[in-house]
Amino acid sequence: MNNRLKFMVACALLALVIVPASLMAQSAPATSVVNYPGAGVICAGDAWESFLPQGAVPFYSEVATAPTLGTRMFIRMGNFDRAWTTPGTNWPNAFYYDTYWNKDCWVMVYEPDSTWNTKQGGANPSYFAAAAENGGTANYSYFAQLTYRSTLNGASDPARHYTIEPYWVDGTQRQHVVYEAAWPTQLGVDVKMRAHGFAAPNWDNLNDYVIVEVQLKNTGFLDVNMDGVAEKLNHDIKALAFQIESQTYMSISNYACGGRCNSDVVISANCRQATWVNDPDSAGAPWAFSSMYAAPSTINAPAGTAACDLGIIGGNTRTWADLRWGWAFLDVKSGGLPASALHSTASLPSKNTIFGTHPIGLGAQRGWYVSGGTSAFVGQLGNPMQMFYATTAVWYANGDQVGHNGSFGALNLNPNPAFFASGTTGNPLTFVPLASPGRPNGDLKTQNTFDQASYEDGHADATTMYPNGWGKWTTGNSNTENFDQDLFSGVGPFDLKKDSTITIVYATFAGYRLEGIQRSVRAARFCYQSDFQIPKPPPLPDVKISNTLNKSVAIEWNKVAETDPGFAGYKIWRSAQYKKLGWLDEGMRVVDLYQDQMTVGPRPANLYKPVNPKFGGQAKVLGNSLHGTYQPDTWGTWDLLAVIPKANLATLAPAQNTGYTYRYEDPNVLLGFQYWYYVSAYNAGTYTGPGGDVTTQLETHSTNRNGATGLWYQTYPYGYTNANYLAMVGNSTLLKNLGAAQVVTSALAPKGDLSRIGVKPNPYKKAALFDNRSQVYDHKIMFYNLPPQCKITILDVSGQVIDVIDFVSNDPSKGSVFWDMFSKDGIEVASGLYIYVVQSPTMRHVGQFAILR
Repeated sequence: MNNRLKFMVACALLALVIVPASLMAQSAPATSVVNYPGAGVICAGDAWESFLPQGAVPFYSEVATAPTLGTRMFIRMGNFDRAWTTPGTNWPNAFYYDTYWNKDCWVMVYEPDSTWNTKQGGANPSYFAAAAENGGTANYSYFAQLTYRSTLNGASDPARHYTIEPYWVDGTQRQHVVYEAAWPTQLGVDVKMRAHGFAAPNWDNLNDYVIVEVQLKNTGFLDVNMDGVAEKLNHDIKALAFQIESQTYMSISNYACGGRCNSDVVISANCRQATWVNDPDSAGAPWAFSSMYAAPSTINAPAGTAACDLGIIGGNTRTWADLRWGWAFLDVKSGGLPASALHSTASLPSKNTIFGTHPIGLGAQRGWYVSGGTSAFVGQLGNPMQMFYATTAVWYANGDQVGHNGSFGALNLNPNPAFFASGTTGNPLTFVPLASPGRPNGDLKTQNTFDQASYEDGHADATTMYPNGWGKWTTGNSNTENFDQDLFSGVGPFDLKKDSTITIVYATFAGYRLEGIQRSVRAARFCYQSDFQIPKPPPLPDVKISNTLNKSVAIEWNKVAETDPGFAGYKIWRSAQYKKLGWLDEGMRVVDLYQDQMTVGPRPANLYKPVNPKFGGQAKVLGNSLHGTYQPDTWGTWDLLAVIPKANLATLAPAQNTGYTYRYEDPNVLLGFQYWYYVSAYNAGTYTGPGGDVTTQLETHSTNRNGATGLWYQTYPYGYTNANYLAMVGNSTLLKNLGAAQVVTSALAPKGDLSRIGVKPNPYKKAALFDNRSQVYDHKIMFYNLPPQCKITILDVSGQVIDVIDFVSNDPSKGSVFWDMFSKDGIEVASGLYIYVVQSPTMRHVGQFAILR
């Protein structure tokens, strides 16, 4: 059994352990997400996100209970299967680390009426009661979570219950991708959601976010026991709250097998730092967003360098990336989604809370009316009472101002005195605002408490590193999060009368350091408020990558970009596996600005963002061949190969494949290595972006790397040992659509000539650069210049047969094959001298190679 097959079997066995049998028994659905029909993946732009709505297949923890209790998690984002086979704000484009164990949305309703959600003799799945909570005085019939079950009215109606696979809503422009879903709920609220991804220009972080619009329409059809028969037909919802929460693992690598397939899982010593950033932006409005990052650890720190692990991800590789991930509420609107997904809901009026405030807060009050922090009372499958109060925590005297309060009964649910004059404890419908209310402060995010302020990015030194307040962070909150203590934020409460509709809008995003994620937040807000009509580069070229007969790589592309009146030229970019780069030298430092390079050669110094000076572990990373370096991959690092202005198009060779126009060959490649290429098109003009920033050039994104379509094809483009990837091997169209790596191969040997057959590397010394260094068993050598059909027999010096490879190729450019250095019995071969015999139908070639472990 070869090494790749071993990985495939291991992944399958792991799936059997962590995915319920009921899911594994399903045949592969006609969907892009295996085992989760109805889910959708956004993989255009630099922020990758996946969505599993209530109306689709339940995630792993709800499979057993969904038939009776229904699906209570409203929307799950990433990690549907406990194997991370879909992304959860992976950033940048196709980067192979995921930081979240879970990230999801919940919707809770409060109505102080003991008759609307009763136990019904134990037959009501909407009713939840916890033993002796809050001194035994809580009335759980006042609370419920929006829940879906297949028995609901509307569950079989394709107009009310559907999913639409992600699609390019702007056609051949390929800048705006949309996923849609709809489903009914037991409280009579029909849901429609749209998730928007943007393969927009890299300029000004216009591709670093996903925007989600969730429409909630109250039909009045109340069916709490989910039997399809209404208890009420004109039901008004009194108080509804919407929550986003996450648990962070920090972090998971799904490289190679496209799931949780190796030991590079968690940094147990690092702090999972949950934060709220509240400093004002350049316009004076608070940033007001939740985020998570890998904080300093004192456990692994040498004396005087307590920030040694700041920004480190990856359990074994200890990758220094200094990334931040987060989300923000953009608005809550009165009204529903527009007919066309090309447009946002930004033009609708905002929906006020039941207290008469803006749902988020405007200007200097942005974020005032959002509840946030960390809490043990959120993200629960059940207990809608605790979740409702946590989601609306800002409005109470103490809705959890310290975070992780171990006793729910210790909270003070009286109205917050900074905002309210009076009200009944725990009943927000009775809260009466002051004549001139101030900022409510019942939640953790308002407390300005920081766990590790002296080490955190943004404190003290930010003004010397970034202009105009970028990267500054002195107000808000940070809290070290244990695994079962969740970062969250919430909006509400809102009323929702029969036949009325609201739309809740939020964005997920990521970036390099605090300044990077701030720019991503700003860009998301700009995009939404601009009705999704952000500055556009030319249409994204379709690209085809192929090997030639002379050990070079051909890049071909069409001329769809030239339909843009401002079209000014093309650039060709390459990411090359053979390189060994330093995380502190390149890595994430160049992701935001590299596209500004216009001359082939070394990257200009002004395109590098600074390393956080508070990172105390630089000596552990800098120059460390194991922990301090990386090989470029699907995500980059991108080097500029060529700039072709519009005036020089006639100098390009014509494409040799139908459907393409131009051809460029890269002769500077190495046999056996993986490469990624993309062709960007740029235009010229004057373009205004977030914050009034102006540029005179916009360039298309790397979405089309190696010919990728920008849509999901069952696994990641780097999932080489994933079963879904292996099923595509041999299908060049599917591999192109996925954006799979291009491996440089030799041409087939001329007929009757075996003299040029060789082995690379020879000798094999411990590791080859074309090995995947993150995979401990991924070692390989290449046989090249092979004939179209042959048998390769590998023997040790005693003449014992170690392995046999049957090689067949009908492609003139593919005369190479890898051997993983495992015997036919599945044993990794030892150091030594080996003999190989290549037998074609007419000739034989004998050679030797050495392995030095």
